[in-house]
Amino acid sequence: MGRDNALFVYTHPSTFVRGDISVLQTKYNVKEYHFKNNPKHRLPLSLLHQLLFLLFSLHKYKLVYIWFADYHSFLPTIASRILNRKCILVIGGYDVCREKQWNYGSLTKPLRAFMALKSINLAGTVLCVSKNLERIVKSIAPDSNVKLLYNGVISSKEQINPQSNGASVLCVALVSSIQAYYIKGIDRYCTIALRLPQINFTLVGCNPAIFEKAATTIPPNLEVVPYLPHNKLLELYPKHNVYCQFSRRESFSLSLAEAMLNNLVPITSTAGGMPEVTGKHGYSIYMSDSPMLKEEGLEKATKAIKEAIYTQNDSISQKQSQNSIEFPNHRILQYFTIQKRSDGLLKLLSTQE
Repeated sequence: MGRDNALFVYTHPSTFVRGDISVLQTKYNVKEYHFKNNPKHRLPLSLLHQLLFLLFSLHKYKLVYIWFADYHSFLPTIASRILNRKCILVIGGYDVCREKQWNYGSLTKPLRAFMALKSINLAGTVLCVSKNLERIVKSIAPDSNVKLLYNGVISSKEQINPQSNGASVLCVALVSSIQAYYIKGIDRYCTIALRLPQINFTLVGCNPAIFEKAATTIPPNLEVVPYLPHNKLLELYPKHNVYCQFSRRESFSLSLAEAMLNNLVPITSTAGGMPEVTGKHGYSIYMSDSPMLKEEGLEKATKAIKEAIYTQNDSISQKQSQNSIEFPNHRILQYFTIQKRSDGLLKLLSTQE
């Protein structure tokens, strides 16, 4: 008997998208549908093209799998409901975000919000990558069928390295707009770097031109790396011993999980799903933009970095001698590997048959 067909809809072939495609390919003949939503003026044409594709081809597919609730998910979820096809929609975070101050998130725009929310309500199953996202989806779409399935990182012996003995801090954030600059907390990261001139800071994934738009000077002890291929990024983690993520919104943070897999000490804000990733490891700091609380959060983060770096070597030696299970990578290996996501997704797919 031949395998059933599955339609996989996405806007960007990111690492986590490709990972889910690989899982589906173990059970289905997967047709990838890459919806082109950039530049914005091509959106109407892309929607028309998608409509025609669905009209003439959706009947071939038993399962429709979509990453993110957005323009591109609207028609497939409607068509799946009409033709009684199984439909799984994965929520990533931006699609259920409404940050009016920064004009960030799908829900800040009326038409986009309508399409995202309608997609969530029409999908047969809505997958969330963190409990934080699960709570948000249940609050905005209480009748949706929501399930939790964490993102996962690729684990291998080569990636699990001893922590660096140096004094270096890393942050990974894909930043190409002024909105992302603030949402990812890069302003906070720069402020703290200025307060610790004796420590080297690295920022990966940020367009240097954004600093000019934000009227910010790059601190002399901060190296900005605009882009790194994923394999090069994996090589960079072991060269640092502290990982910082001071985001104002963050659904999960794969980079945080990858850093912990390499035993970097995590220091994060309490935003979104990051406390779920770190657990009891490192430092989770409440950071606010309120004039009364802003300085307190920055000071706690600064103190945490100094403490993590200057007390790290002694604690590592003690843990190694005691064969402790307190290393950050143990938490990632226990809960957040790509294999665990794969197993969970395969289990879910078996119920869709």
